Amino acid sequence: MQMPNRQDHSDEILWVYPPRTESENWWCHQYGNIEIPEGWESLPPGDAFVTRQVKLMGPHWVAKKPAKGYTRTLGVWAPKENIEAAKKLAEETRGQREAKRIISQRQRERQEAKYRERFAEAVYEYLGFASKYEELARDIAEAVAARATEVGSERVGRTRKLSLEEKAMLAARAHIRHNYTPYEDQLLEFGFDLEPGDFLYRDVKSEAQEAVDEFLSRHREES
Repeated sequence: MQMPNRQDHSDEILWVYPPRTESENWWCHQYGNIEIPEGWESLPPGDAFVTRQVKLMGPHWVAKKPAKGYTRTLGVWAPKENIEAAKKLAEETRGQREAKRIISQRQRERQEAKYRERFAEAVYEYLGFASKYEELARDIAEAVAARATEVGSERVGRTRKLSLEEKAMLAARAHIRHNYTPYEDQLLEFGFDLEPGDFLYRDVKSEAQEAVDEFLSRHREES
């Protein structure tokens, strides 16, 4: 195994940036222009397991490239033997890791199904409809839960800042506003170009909230 050379910084973990021209070297904030250590290779992104193992094995350089609005990762520079060892480990554990992935996925799906059920029940409880509107209440609760809890949607059902009851209330009211009041028709009348701070938007939103309250009140009455 090649001994680390302090001068070439092969015993450090760095962020490095590619040459801008053929006459330039790689560059990092700590040392400026810097050459790739002898015996190192580039590992492109794409296999998270291999990349993670290479990083755990010791010194490496993460290759970055500034892009518009963000920094793109080009891969990792690391000793060739570490990259080869990580790839070998990935191949040896592929079946085991796939089995674990399937088990984890099924566990997440069961957890999500239970959460949707809890969310739907919380919406149903918030609605509090009279018994004669039982079917409508269940339909709304299921529709609200399916939409609000969609994974990766960033909708209210995914936030951790509110209680389940608060999330259910907000999601239910939004669903009723969009589906059982003239809210969307009124927005369409203005071409959907109203901003939240506009007076007309506040007026439309206020009327819609009153319409939601009226809808809830009407369906909560037994007689």
